[in-house]
Amino acid sequence: MLRTTAFSVLTLTTAGIATSAQAADEDTQLWLSQSFQVPLVEHQVTGTLDLSQRVRESGNQLLTRGMAELRLSEDAVVGGGAAYVETFDSPDEFRPHQQLTLTSGMWSFRTRVEERFFEGADRMELRLRQKITATWPLAKELKGSLAGELLYTARAQTVGDDPHIDQWRATGALTYKLSPKVEGTVGYLMILSPRDGAEDKLSHVAQVSLTYKG
Repeated sequence: MLRTTAFSVLTLTTAGIATSAQAADEDTQLWLSQSFQVPLVEHQVTGTLDLSQRVRESGNQLLTRGMAELRLSEDAVVGGGAAYVETFDSPDEFRPHQQLTLTSGMWSFRTRVEERFFEGADRMELRLRQKITATWPLAKELKGSLAGELLYTARAQTVGDDPHIDQWRATGALTYKLSPKVEGTVGYLMILSPRDGAEDKLSHVAQVSLTYKG
C-alpha cells in the first residue's frame, strides 16, 4: 500500500508539471555540486558539507550548506543545518532548515522546513518542502532514482503576500560508485514555478555532482 501510494504521488507530480509546462516561460540551467559526508558520532551522527555552483539565465548562484543528521532508527533520520545562497545581481539569502527523512525499501520520504532570510526583505519567509524518492539498483555499481518534490511558501517574505506553491520539482538521475568512498551522479531536474498574473516558469536543469563519504 505504501509503495502504491508513493508511486501514485510521484507519477501525479511529474504529470502535473508536464501538463502545466505547455504554457510556461522556459529557461535552462546547469548545477554542479560537491558533497562531503563524515561521521561525527559513530553510527549515530553524520556531518555534511554541500557546495553548489548554479549557472542560471536569471543570475548565477553559489550555495554553501552545512548539516548534521542524527539516526533515530534504521528507517528514520532527523537533521538540521543552514545554507548561505549568493545570487549574482540579487539579494543574498541565509537559510536555516530542519528535516526528517523516513525510508521504506526503495522509497525515501523527506520533510523539510526552511526559514529564509533575504537581504532587505520585510520579514523571514517560511517554506515547507515534501520530497518522495524511489531508488533501485541497475548494475553492480550503478543505481537509478526518480523524485518528486513540492515546495510551499507558508509565509512570504513580503508583508501582504498570500501563502502559495513556490515550486514543483521532478528529477531523474543515475549514480555510479567511482570508488569505495566516492559517487558520481548525473541527472535532469525539471522545476515548475507557478506565477500569479504571468506565465508559469519552467526550468530545465542538468545536474552533475560528486559525493565523498568518509
